Amino acid sequence: MKKNLTITLMYLFACLMVFGQETESSINNPLGLRIIRNGQDYIIYADQNLNPNFDDYRKINYQVYFRKVEVPIKEINGKNYQLISIPGSSIQLNQSEKKSEGIVEVTYPRAGRTVNKEDYDHNFWIEEGIIENNTKSEYYRYANDVFSGILTAPFKYRLKVGNAPESLIDGDFNIAPFIGWKWRLSSVRPYFIAPFGFAGLTTLNFNSGNNTKITSSEILENGTGLTYGAGISFKFGNVSPGFIIGWDKGFGNLGNGFKYNDKPWISFSVNYDFFTPKKIATGGQN
Repeated sequence: MKKNLTITLMYLFACLMVFGQETESSINNPLGLRIIRNGQDYIIYADQNLNPNFDDYRKINYQVYFRKVEVPIKEINGKNYQLISIPGSSIQLNQSEKKSEGIVEVTYPRAGRTVNKEDYDHNFWIEEGIIENNTKSEYYRYANDVFSGILTAPFKYRLKVGNAPESLIDGDFNIAPFIGWKWRLSSVRPYFIAPFGFAGLTTLNFNSGNNTKITSSEILENGTGLTYGAGISFKFGNVSPGFIIGWDKGFGNLGNGFKYNDKPWISFSVNYDFFTPKKIATGGQN
């Protein structure tokens, strides 16, 4: 039983590694900024020698994301402007020259148009206030990363299986390292999914009802054992429900008489954030 579970967990983690993200971004590293979807277009100005070119402007809305360029803010006519880039793959230049009677006239064929693929890979200037008040961060959807920590399950619901006693809720204390993989499910909302596996030590309370080595109902004994299993956790905003399934194996003579040896138990987590690093995961309701 334990051997099969170990092989299964190793196969699961191997699959997680194979299907890991191809991008080098962190799961919490923003892809860029995007205008809030409010039905409004905002004006951005083309870059001309690191200065806003007010004759060559575009309209930008929620359909295009962009990134800040790390250059100083420019103040012009009492307004602050931030240089941005629109990532992608451009297919033509933004401006052209037209000769007429020896005079070179610069034209802007895309001036006044909505940002499209022709504008990708170009820099523009945008009012700083628009970024502060009308944008939100966008992330790599399906970005993923390994995570680990310490898991405890303050309760275990033991299932009735085979010659085990009836199902019951057990309060045995356990602590186990866990490791898993987490995926971001939404590019704009904090939605995640995270399967994980764990193995560690647990305390076991023995009595005549759950241990064949104890014959008197007045005798209570404590022991230790191995606990192992797997689980899956979700994060939807501030709510993080999770499900855990595990098995215990008692040590020593009393451990051999434990009727729930290698029998499954389940536990749940509600409102625990598995996605916050350096915390202890709790397999019960907080």
